[in-house]
Amino acid sequence: MTRTYADFLHLPDVLGAVTPSTSPAAGRIHAAEHFFLVAHQTSELWLKHVLLDLARARDVLAGRDVEQATEHVRRAADVVRLLCGHVAVLARLQPADFAAFRPEFGTASGAQSAQFHRLRAVLGLAENESPLFVELRAALAEQDTDLATLYRAAPHGGPLYRLAEAMADLSQAVWHWQVDHIEVVTRLLGRTRGTGGTDGAGYLTGRLAAPFPDLWEIRSTLYTGGATCPPQPARS
Repeated sequence: MTRTYADFLHLPDVLGAVTPSTSPAAGRIHAAEHFFLVAHQTSELWLKHVLLDLARARDVLAGRDVEQATEHVRRAADVVRLLCGHVAVLARLQPADFAAFRPEFGTASGAQSAQFHRLRAVLGLAENESPLFVELRAALAEQDTDLATLYRAAPHGGPLYRLAEAMADLSQAVWHWQVDHIEVVTRLLGRTRGTGGTDGAGYLTGRLAAPFPDLWEIRSTLYTGGATCPPQPARS
């Protein structure tokens, strides 16, 4: 089978999806909107993969393949840290340039991201328990143990301890991603209301939460100086 690099990656479709509403004649504003679109479109692609990895982690953990589940969770955490970079680069967008093309949004809003809402559900942040955490707890129960016992045995807690640590790593990455997002939205919008009827940064702040809170509660109980949520990154 003869295929080109562009064929395999469906590049005509992918690259053709970056279509700013502003005219190229708008120069800097057109480039700014292009930049904004690329950052968000690639974020949605990475979100698609995070959801896939976490679904696979849940499925293989249900079959008690703990090591494979851990690999999926670790990769998901790495991708979320990459998403932090996507948010950070948006700080390079000048507020005046953003304001110039923002009317093109209409009623569109990041709050409408279906994949983001699915991720919140998978992580247990949408008034439901995380399916992945449910499987972790079931696996622990089958071994007649619990998280507290697992962490007291650290670092010799075995595969389930390594999975719990991978989930804590994912939780912290998601926490930082949310905090970084709030900072960039505040930089671009200030106190201006968001599109789609939200109140901008206030909407994001109200939804700020760390996945798998039981992991952080165990840490706060067992370790001196622990915290009930992931520590926020240092800010300059």
